[in-house]
Amino acid sequence: MDVEVTLPAEPVTLAPGVATRVPVQLRNEYGPQADVRVSVTRGRAGAWAPAEPVTATVAAGATVTVDIVLQPPADQPPSGTLLPFTVQAAIDGTPAGYATGLLSVALPVPVVGELVARTGEPHTFDLRLANDSDRPAAIRLEAKLDPPAGQVTTEPGAALLEPGDALTAVVRARPARPLMGAAQTYAVLLSVTDAHDPQRPPLFTATGTGRRPPRVSSLAAGIAALVLAAAGTAAVAISGVRLPFPGRARVAATTPAAPPPVTPVVVGRPFALVDVFPHRGADGGHAAAEAERARLAAAGMPVRLVDSLASDQLADEGAGFWVLLQDGFASPAAAAAYCTQWRSLAPKCAVTP
Repeated sequence: MDVEVTLPAEPVTLAPGVATRVPVQLRNEYGPQADVRVSVTRGRAGAWAPAEPVTATVAAGATVTVDIVLQPPADQPPSGTLLPFTVQAAIDGTPAGYATGLLSVALPVPVVGELVARTGEPHTFDLRLANDSDRPAAIRLEAKLDPPAGQVTTEPGAALLEPGDALTAVVRARPARPLMGAAQTYAVLLSVTDAHDPQRPPLFTATGTGRRPPRVSSLAAGIAALVLAAAGTAAVAISGVRLPFPGRARVAATTPAAPPPVTPVVVGRPFALVDVFPHRGADGGHAAAEAERARLAAAGMPVRLVDSLASDQLADEGAGFWVLLQDGFASPAAAAAYCTQWRSLAPKCAVTP
């Protein structure tokens, strides 16, 4: 009588001192009902692997699953290669079927984590890590951009997590901006590695995504094109130059120069965010934002008006925003005191650390 024995196709990864259950399928295709005894044959894994249950009753035409419990010793060194192990099925002491699988012994992964986009801060992510193992974990944090244009930093770049410790690291991306056109999507590729064993596969990886708007929004580019067209028409009218008509020789057309990029503006952290006006309407929302700035300034409140497209520190999804803010504070507490002082005039004032 033959019993068909099936093991998982993927190699089994074990950790020293940790029990791992591997399912084994027993199929009795042709014979009568039988009591099948399962064991791991001689070899390194034979001493680690009792079956649960040791004996299973398999009816004719039926399939039964039992578990092999693989548990290498706590002092078992990691294996550099895959090791074979063979599971045997026997009936009344007579071998009735075999299957061979592969295993490796690796150090346990000591950290778990998640990467979360920070609310209110564009291109900034919180990396939350925890050490759930019973041993210290020295880790190194590495991040890169895809596409690679720009910069990305992690704070801190390395740490020692004791058992039960947790850590929140800050990942700040500064992807390069396109000059104009549609907003571009980018990805932050994060990897946490063992600081003592750089050749070991990463302990944890994560990906964060965002969108980077152009320096010149589509609206601004359209307005600039209209202004250039109007200026060209006015120049023709003033100079008296006659435009070519059908049938006359045409003068080679020239391509107008692209509008200049927005001049970068530095915004220091922490800062107080007072109000936000979307880039919309004929003037891109500038008149409404300037009117609010003038009202606050007339009441004695110091405040700046900044185009979000000009600063890497400000959110600028879509067409961007006009942002009323005040910076230059020594600490978040000082920014909070500013908001408290002017709360009656600017009820939306909030601190961005």
